[in-house]
Amino acid sequence: MVKKVQVSREVADAAEVCNKFSRAMLISHVSSIYAGFTMVDKSSTRLAKLLVKDNYELEEVIQICFGEYEVKETPVERFNYFYDKYSRSDILFEKDFLGGMLAVAEWFDLPVKGRE
Repeated sequence: MVKKVQVSREVADAAEVCNKFSRAMLISHVSSIYAGFTMVDKSSTRLAKLLVKDNYELEEVIQICFGEYEVKETPVERFNYFYDKYSRSDILFEKDFLGGMLAVAEWFDLPVKGRE
């Protein structure tokens, strides 16, 4: 089994918004993207720019396009991801969960969203 590529949340978010056709085009044109050309599809262009900026190898790019990656995040990035997700929710359980997260963040004096 091939080991999954570690990517930032920014790369994962960009990969998630690409549809299958965009991913197929990205894979087929990855050489031209690395040579400085851009794709017509905005989501593919954003993903391509992030992959080039982060210096991923061609094999890693293909793995990312096929969804074979895992997100590497610091605990603060992870907290902020859930804060963003639950702060927009209308579901009572998720609002209660967010309140608990903020209480723990305050208890440990973590520099996270919601404590500015």
